[in-house]
Amino acid sequence: MATAAASPAASVNAYTNTSAYINTGFAFLNPTQIDKNRQAIGGSAYTEVYGFNVPEENRVRGIRWNEDDETTSIWRPQGISGFTRNGVRYLLVSWYAKDAAESKGSRITLIDISPSSATYLTYRHILLVQPTLPTGNLDYTQYGSYAPLNVHAGGIAYFNGKIYLSSTSLGLRVFDLDKIIEVNSGTGTENKCGKDASGNLYAFNYRYILPQVGYYKINDAEPFSTVQVNYENNQLWTGQYYAGSADASIVPKIFGFPINAAGELQNLGIQTVIPKNSLFTSDHAHGIQGVFRKGNRTWLSCTGSPSESYGSTARLARYTDGDTNTTRYRWPYGAESLYLETQYNYLWSLTELNLMPVLKTAARLTAAYLLLISRNTNSNITKNKKGDV
Repeated sequence: MATAAASPAASVNAYTNTSAYINTGFAFLNPTQIDKNRQAIGGSAYTEVYGFNVPEENRVRGIRWNEDDETTSIWRPQGISGFTRNGVRYLLVSWYAKDAAESKGSRITLIDISPSSATYLTYRHILLVQPTLPTGNLDYTQYGSYAPLNVHAGGIAYFNGKIYLSSTSLGLRVFDLDKIIEVNSGTGTENKCGKDASGNLYAFNYRYILPQVGYYKINDAEPFSTVQVNYENNQLWTGQYYAGSADASIVPKIFGFPINAAGELQNLGIQTVIPKNSLFTSDHAHGIQGVFRKGNRTWLSCTGSPSESYGSTARLARYTDGDTNTTRYRWPYGAESLYLETQYNYLWSLTELNLMPVLKTAARLTAAYLLLISRNTNSNITKNKKGDV
Protein backbone atom coordinates (compact mmCIF):
# COMPACT_ATOMS: atom_id res chain seq x y z
CA MET A 1 0.00 0.00 0.00
CA ALA A 2 1.32 3.44 -0.89
CA THR A 3 2.17 5.89 1.89
CA ALA A 4 2.19 9.68 2.13
CA ALA A 5 4.59 11.15 -0.40
CA ALA A 6 7.32 13.69 0.19
CA SER A 7 6.11 17.14 -0.79
CA PRO A 8 8.06 18.69 -3.70
CA ALA A 9 6.52 22.13 -3.20
CA ALA A 10 5.54 23.04 0.37
CA SER A 11 8.22 24.67 2.52
CA VAL A 12 8.47 26.31 5.94
CA ASN A 13 10.19 29.65 6.47
CA ALA A 14 12.28 30.23 9.56
CA TYR A 15 10.30 30.97 12.72
CA THR A 16 9.44 34.66 13.21
CA ASN A 17 9.55 35.65 16.88
CA THR A 18 6.98 38.37 17.68
CA SER A 19 7.19 38.20 21.48
CA ALA A 20 9.19 41.40 22.12
CA TYR A 21 5.97 43.32 22.88
CA ILE A 22 5.06 41.02 25.78
CA ASN A 23 6.04 42.94 28.91
CA THR A 24 7.72 40.69 31.46
CA GLY A 25 6.31 42.98 34.17
CA PHE A 26 3.02 41.10 33.94
CA ALA A 27 2.35 37.98 35.98
CA PHE A 28 1.95 35.16 33.48
CA LEU A 29 -0.66 32.52 34.25
CA ASN A 30 -1.05 28.92 33.12
CA PRO A 31 -4.31 27.02 32.44
CA THR A 32 -4.58 25.68 36.00
CA GLN A 33 -4.72 29.26 37.34
CA ILE A 34 -7.60 30.44 35.16
CA ASP A 35 -10.95 31.17 36.78
CA LYS A 36 -13.48 29.37 34.59
CA ASN A 37 -16.75 31.29 34.82
CA ARG A 38 -19.12 29.42 32.46
CA GLN A 39 -20.83 26.07 32.84
CA ALA A 40 -21.27 23.68 29.94
CA ILE A 41 -23.67 20.76 29.94
CA GLY A 42 -22.53 17.21 29.31
CA GLY A 43 -21.70 13.92 30.95
CA SER A 44 -24.75 11.75 31.57
CA ALA A 45 -27.02 14.78 31.07
CA TYR A 46 -26.32 15.10 27.34
CA THR A 47 -26.30 12.05 25.11
CA GLU A 48 -27.78 13.28 21.83
CA VAL A 49 -25.27 13.63 19.04
CA TYR A 50 -26.15 14.10 15.45
CA GLY A 51 -26.07 12.08 12.31
CA PHE A 52 -23.89 8.95 12.42
CA ASN A 53 -24.65 5.72 10.54
CA VAL A 54 -23.14 3.36 13.13
CA PRO A 55 -24.53 0.87 15.67
CA GLU A 56 -26.46 2.13 18.67
CA GLU A 57 -24.08 0.42 21.12
CA ASN A 58 -21.30 2.76 20.02
CA ARG A 59 -23.07 5.89 21.16
CA VAL A 60 -21.02 8.35 23.15
CA ARG A 61 -21.73 11.65 24.85
CA GLY A 62 -21.14 15.20 23.77
CA ILE A 63 -20.95 18.60 25.39
CA ARG A 64 -23.13 21.66 24.92
CA TRP A 65 -22.09 25.25 25.51
CA ASN A 66 -24.10 27.36 27.92
CA GLU A 67 -27.15 29.13 26.57
CA ASP A 68 -25.37 32.37 25.65
CA ASP A 69 -22.65 30.62 23.68
CA GLU A 70 -24.71 28.03 21.87
CA THR A 71 -27.11 30.66 20.53
CA THR A 72 -24.60 33.42 19.76
CA SER A 73 -24.62 34.77 16.21
CA ILE A 74 -21.38 36.75 16.50
CA TRP A 75 -18.87 34.03 17.39
CA ARG A 76 -18.20 30.81 15.46
CA PRO A 77 -16.25 27.86 16.95
CA GLN A 78 -13.79 26.30 14.50
CA GLY A 79 -10.80 24.40 15.86
CA ILE A 80 -10.46 21.86 18.66
CA SER A 81 -7.50 20.41 20.55
CA GLY A 82 -6.63 19.44 24.10
CA PHE A 83 -4.06 18.43 26.70
CA THR A 84 -3.68 17.18 30.28
CA ARG A 85 -2.14 19.31 33.04
CA ASN A 86 -1.72 18.17 36.68
CA GLY A 87 -4.03 15.24 36.00
CA VAL A 88 -6.84 17.43 34.61
CA ARG A 89 -8.03 16.98 31.03
CA TYR A 90 -8.72 20.12 29.02
CA LEU A 91 -10.20 20.91 25.63
CA LEU A 92 -9.19 23.99 23.65
CA VAL A 93 -11.60 25.47 21.11
CA SER A 94 -10.82 28.35 18.73
CA TRP A 95 -13.46 30.88 17.58
CA TYR A 96 -13.59 33.80 15.18
CA ALA A 97 -15.75 36.90 15.61
CA LYS A 98 -18.19 38.07 12.94
CA ASP A 99 -20.74 40.82 12.29
CA ALA A 100 -21.07 43.15 15.31
CA ALA A 101 -18.09 41.52 17.07
CA GLU A 102 -15.77 41.27 14.05
CA SER A 103 -13.27 43.80 15.41
CA LYS A 104 -12.61 41.52 18.40
CA GLY A 105 -10.80 39.04 16.17
CA SER A 106 -10.48 35.55 17.61
CA ARG A 107 -10.40 33.73 20.92
CA ILE A 108 -9.83 30.33 22.47
CA THR A 109 -11.89 28.53 25.09
CA LEU A 110 -10.40 26.41 27.87
CA ILE A 111 -12.74 23.63 29.08
CA ASP A 112 -12.20 21.24 31.99
CA ILE A 113 -13.41 17.77 30.87
CA SER A 114 -12.24 15.67 33.85
CA PRO A 115 -15.34 14.13 35.52
CA SER A 116 -13.53 13.92 38.89
CA SER A 117 -12.51 17.58 38.82
CA ALA A 118 -14.16 20.15 41.06
CA THR A 119 -14.56 22.39 38.01
CA TYR A 120 -15.83 19.71 35.60
CA LEU A 121 -17.34 21.19 32.41
CA THR A 122 -16.60 24.77 33.39
CA TYR A 123 -14.86 26.93 30.84
CA ARG A 124 -13.48 30.39 30.08
CA HIS A 125 -13.03 32.39 26.88
CA ILE A 126 -9.58 33.96 26.38
CA LEU A 127 -8.97 36.66 23.77
CA LEU A 128 -6.07 36.15 21.35
CA VAL A 129 -3.88 39.21 20.75
CA GLN A 130 -0.84 40.14 18.67
CA PRO A 131 1.51 43.14 18.29
CA THR A 132 0.43 44.57 14.92
CA LEU A 133 -1.99 47.45 15.34
CA PRO A 134 -5.06 47.56 13.06
CA THR A 135 -5.48 50.37 10.52
CA GLY A 136 -8.48 52.35 9.31
CA ASN A 137 -11.52 53.49 11.24
CA LEU A 138 -12.12 51.41 14.34
CA ASP A 139 -15.34 50.98 16.29
CA TYR A 140 -13.42 50.73 19.57
CA THR A 141 -10.42 52.36 21.30
CA GLN A 142 -7.14 50.64 20.47
CA TYR A 143 -4.15 51.43 22.69
CA GLY A 144 -0.56 50.44 22.00
CA SER A 145 0.08 46.84 20.95
CA TYR A 146 -1.91 43.84 22.29
CA ALA A 147 -4.29 44.15 19.35
CA PRO A 148 -7.04 41.72 18.29
CA LEU A 149 -5.97 38.85 16.04
CA ASN A 150 -8.34 38.98 13.08
CA VAL A 151 -8.03 35.47 11.63
CA HIS A 152 -10.51 32.71 10.84
CA ALA A 153 -8.93 30.45 13.53
CA GLY A 154 -9.96 27.39 11.51
CA GLY A 155 -7.83 24.92 13.44
CA ILE A 156 -5.87 24.66 16.68
CA ALA A 157 -3.24 22.18 17.86
CA TYR A 158 -1.43 21.73 21.18
CA PHE A 159 2.15 20.46 21.43
CA ASN A 160 4.39 20.64 24.54
CA GLY A 161 2.83 23.76 26.00
CA LYS A 162 2.50 25.62 22.71
CA ILE A 163 -0.64 26.34 20.68
CA TYR A 164 -0.52 26.36 16.88
CA LEU A 165 -3.39 28.23 15.22
CA SER A 166 -4.02 27.84 11.49
CA SER A 167 -3.99 31.19 9.71
CA THR A 168 -5.67 30.95 6.29
CA SER A 169 -3.01 32.45 4.01
CA LEU A 170 -0.02 32.69 6.37
CA GLY A 171 0.54 29.29 7.92
CA LEU A 172 0.64 28.74 11.69
CA ARG A 173 0.58 31.29 14.51
CA VAL A 174 2.18 30.26 17.79
CA PHE A 175 1.11 30.93 21.40
CA ASP A 176 2.65 29.92 24.72
CA LEU A 177 -0.09 28.57 26.98
CA ASP A 178 1.98 29.50 30.04
CA LYS A 179 1.83 33.18 29.08
CA ILE A 180 -1.84 33.93 29.75
CA ILE A 181 -2.24 37.47 31.13
CA GLU A 182 -5.02 38.79 33.35
CA VAL A 183 -6.17 42.24 32.23
CA ASN A 184 -8.52 45.00 33.38
CA SER A 185 -12.16 44.03 32.95
CA GLY A 186 -15.55 45.22 34.09
CA THR A 187 -17.73 48.26 33.41
CA GLY A 188 -16.10 50.72 31.04
CA THR A 189 -13.72 48.23 29.40
CA GLU A 190 -16.11 46.82 26.78
CA ASN A 191 -14.80 49.03 23.94
CA LYS A 192 -11.10 49.15 24.84
CA CYS A 193 -8.21 46.95 23.76
CA GLY A 194 -4.44 47.14 24.25
CA LYS A 195 -2.05 48.71 26.76
CA ASP A 196 -2.63 52.38 27.60
CA ALA A 197 -0.02 54.99 28.56
CA SER A 198 -0.29 54.01 32.23
CA GLY A 199 0.42 50.36 31.49
CA ASN A 200 -3.16 49.15 31.95
CA LEU A 201 -4.25 46.30 29.68
CA TYR A 202 -7.76 45.97 28.20
CA ALA A 203 -9.43 43.35 26.04
CA PHE A 204 -13.10 44.17 25.41
CA ASN A 205 -14.09 43.14 28.95
CA TYR A 206 -12.32 39.79 28.63
CA ARG A 207 -10.52 38.93 31.83
CA TYR A 208 -7.65 37.09 30.13
CA ILE A 209 -5.60 37.42 26.96
CA LEU A 210 -3.16 35.06 25.26
CA PRO A 211 -0.52 36.93 23.22
CA GLN A 212 0.96 35.56 20.00
CA VAL A 213 4.66 34.79 20.48
CA GLY A 214 5.53 34.07 16.85
CA TYR A 215 4.52 32.49 13.56
CA TYR A 216 5.59 30.21 10.72
CA LYS A 217 5.09 31.35 7.14
CA ILE A 218 4.40 28.20 5.14
CA ASN A 219 4.71 28.30 1.37
CA ASP A 220 2.58 26.52 -1.25
CA ALA A 221 0.26 24.77 1.21
CA GLU A 222 -2.42 27.42 1.71
CA PRO A 223 -5.29 27.94 2.38
CA PHE A 224 -4.87 26.48 5.87
CA SER A 225 -8.30 25.35 7.05
CA THR A 226 -7.22 23.26 10.03
CA VAL A 227 -4.26 21.79 11.94
CA GLN A 228 -3.83 18.62 14.02
CA VAL A 229 -0.98 16.90 15.90
CA ASN A 230 0.08 13.39 14.98
CA TYR A 231 2.06 12.19 18.01
CA GLU A 232 3.13 8.97 16.28
CA ASN A 233 5.64 10.83 14.13
CA ASN A 234 5.69 14.28 15.77
CA GLN A 235 3.97 16.02 12.87
CA LEU A 236 1.53 18.88 12.43
CA TRP A 237 -0.96 18.06 9.68
CA THR A 238 -2.82 20.83 7.87
CA GLY A 239 -5.64 20.68 5.32
CA GLN A 240 -6.68 22.88 2.42
CA TYR A 241 -10.27 24.06 2.19
CA TYR A 242 -11.62 24.30 -1.35
CA ALA A 243 -15.33 24.07 -2.08
CA GLY A 244 -16.59 21.33 -4.35
CA SER A 245 -18.48 23.75 -6.58
CA ALA A 246 -16.66 27.02 -7.25
CA ASP A 247 -13.26 25.40 -6.63
CA ALA A 248 -14.03 22.03 -8.22
CA SER A 249 -11.02 22.20 -10.54
CA ILE A 250 -8.57 22.58 -7.63
CA VAL A 251 -7.17 19.43 -5.97
CA PRO A 252 -7.15 19.82 -2.14
CA LYS A 253 -4.15 18.38 -0.32
CA ILE A 254 -3.18 17.41 3.23
CA PHE A 255 0.34 18.31 4.42
CA GLY A 256 2.40 16.83 7.25
CA PHE A 257 5.10 19.05 8.79
CA PRO A 258 7.68 17.48 11.14
CA ILE A 259 8.00 19.18 14.53
CA ASN A 260 10.85 18.60 17.00
CA ALA A 261 10.63 18.23 20.78
CA ALA A 262 11.09 21.98 21.21
CA GLY A 263 7.98 22.63 19.10
CA GLU A 264 9.90 23.89 16.06
CA LEU A 265 8.55 23.12 12.57
CA GLN A 266 11.10 21.54 10.26
CA ASN A 267 11.58 22.29 6.58
CA LEU A 268 12.63 18.74 5.72
CA GLY A 269 10.52 15.60 5.47
CA ILE A 270 7.26 17.40 4.65
CA GLN A 271 4.65 14.92 3.42
CA THR A 272 1.62 15.27 1.17
CA VAL A 273 -1.61 13.27 0.93
CA ILE A 274 -4.15 13.79 -1.86
CA PRO A 275 -7.38 12.11 -0.72
CA LYS A 276 -9.81 10.74 -3.29
CA ASN A 277 -13.58 11.13 -2.86
CA SER A 278 -16.03 9.94 -5.51
CA LEU A 279 -18.82 12.18 -4.17
CA PHE A 280 -17.23 15.00 -6.17
CA THR A 281 -16.93 15.09 -9.94
CA SER A 282 -13.20 15.80 -9.63
CA ASP A 283 -12.80 12.59 -7.57
CA HIS A 284 -11.03 14.51 -4.80
CA ALA A 285 -12.00 15.55 -1.26
CA HIS A 286 -13.40 19.07 -1.17
CA GLY A 287 -14.70 21.17 1.72
CA ILE A 288 -12.06 19.91 4.20
CA GLN A 289 -12.73 21.40 7.64
CA GLY A 290 -10.77 19.00 9.81
CA VAL A 291 -8.05 16.34 9.50
CA PHE A 292 -6.73 13.56 11.70
CA ARG A 293 -3.81 11.37 10.65
CA LYS A 294 -2.86 7.97 12.13
CA GLY A 295 -0.70 5.37 10.41
CA ASN A 296 -1.48 5.38 6.70
CA ARG A 297 -5.02 6.67 7.20
CA THR A 298 -6.41 10.19 7.16
CA TRP A 299 -9.77 11.14 8.61
CA LEU A 300 -11.43 14.16 7.00
CA SER A 301 -14.31 16.27 8.28
CA CYS A 302 -15.83 17.61 5.05
CA THR A 303 -18.76 19.95 4.41
CA GLY A 304 -20.61 20.92 1.26
CA SER A 305 -20.86 17.38 -0.06
CA PRO A 306 -23.14 17.05 -3.13
CA SER A 307 -25.10 14.31 -1.39
CA GLU A 308 -27.38 14.87 1.61
CA SER A 309 -28.35 12.58 4.48
CA TYR A 310 -30.45 13.39 7.54
CA GLY A 311 -30.41 17.08 6.69
CA SER A 312 -26.63 17.36 6.47
CA THR A 313 -24.29 17.65 3.50
CA ALA A 314 -21.26 16.99 5.73
CA ARG A 315 -19.28 13.73 5.77
CA LEU A 316 -16.64 12.10 7.89
CA ALA A 317 -14.35 10.48 5.32
CA ARG A 318 -11.68 7.88 6.03
CA TYR A 319 -8.97 7.72 3.39
CA THR A 320 -6.22 5.09 3.23
CA ASP A 321 -3.09 6.09 1.33
CA GLY A 322 -3.23 4.88 -2.26
CA ASP A 323 -6.95 4.05 -2.29
CA THR A 324 -9.21 5.25 -5.06
CA ASN A 325 -11.99 6.42 -2.74
CA THR A 326 -12.92 7.20 0.86
CA THR A 327 -15.13 5.36 3.33
CA ARG A 328 -17.77 7.86 4.44
CA TYR A 329 -20.05 8.37 7.42
CA ARG A 330 -22.91 10.77 8.00
CA TRP A 331 -21.62 13.81 9.83
CA PRO A 332 -23.20 16.82 11.61
CA TYR A 333 -24.24 19.89 9.69
CA GLY A 334 -21.59 22.58 10.14
CA ALA A 335 -18.93 20.10 11.30
CA GLU A 336 -15.43 21.49 11.81
CA SER A 337 -12.05 20.26 13.11
CA LEU A 338 -10.92 16.95 14.62
CA TYR A 339 -8.77 16.18 17.68
CA LEU A 340 -7.57 12.81 18.99
CA GLU A 341 -7.38 12.51 22.78
CA THR A 342 -4.78 9.74 22.71
CA GLN A 343 -5.11 8.69 26.35
CA TYR A 344 -8.71 7.59 25.80
CA ASN A 345 -8.75 7.05 22.02
CA TYR A 346 -11.43 9.72 21.73
CA LEU A 347 -11.67 11.56 18.45
CA TRP A 348 -13.42 14.85 19.17
CA SER A 349 -15.18 17.13 16.70
CA LEU A 350 -17.43 20.19 16.93
CA THR A 351 -20.01 22.12 14.93
CA GLU A 352 -20.11 25.83 14.18
CA LEU A 353 -23.84 26.22 13.53
CA ASN A 354 -26.98 26.15 15.67
CA LEU A 355 -28.60 22.79 15.04
CA MET A 356 -31.02 20.27 16.48
CA PRO A 357 -29.57 16.84 17.27
CA VAL A 358 -31.47 14.42 15.03
CA LEU A 359 -29.94 11.05 15.88
CA LYS A 360 -28.62 9.66 19.14
CA THR A 361 -25.74 7.75 17.57
CA ALA A 362 -22.02 8.25 17.39
CA ALA A 363 -19.23 6.23 15.84
CA ARG A 364 -16.48 3.89 16.90
CA LEU A 365 -13.94 4.06 14.13
CA THR A 366 -11.01 1.65 14.19
CA ALA A 367 -9.49 2.34 17.62
CA ALA A 368 -11.09 5.71 18.19
CA TYR A 369 -14.42 6.96 19.44
CA LEU A 370 -16.08 10.05 18.03
CA LEU A 371 -17.53 12.68 20.32
CA LEU A 372 -19.30 15.87 19.38
CA ILE A 373 -19.49 19.34 20.87
CA SER A 374 -22.83 20.64 19.64
CA ARG A 375 -24.45 24.05 19.73
CA ASN A 376 -28.14 23.43 20.32
CA THR A 377 -30.72 26.20 20.30
CA ASN A 378 -32.95 24.31 22.76
CA SER A 379 -30.64 24.61 25.75
CA ASN A 380 -32.15 24.83 29.21
CA ILE A 381 -28.93 25.27 31.14
CA THR A 382 -28.24 28.35 33.22
CA LYS A 383 -26.60 31.36 31.64
CA ASN A 384 -23.28 32.51 33.00
CA LYS A 385 -23.32 35.48 35.28
CA LYS A 386 -22.96 38.84 33.57
CA GLY A 387 -19.70 40.69 33.94
CA ASP A 388 -16.23 39.90 32.67
CA VAL A 389 -15.98 37.60 29.70
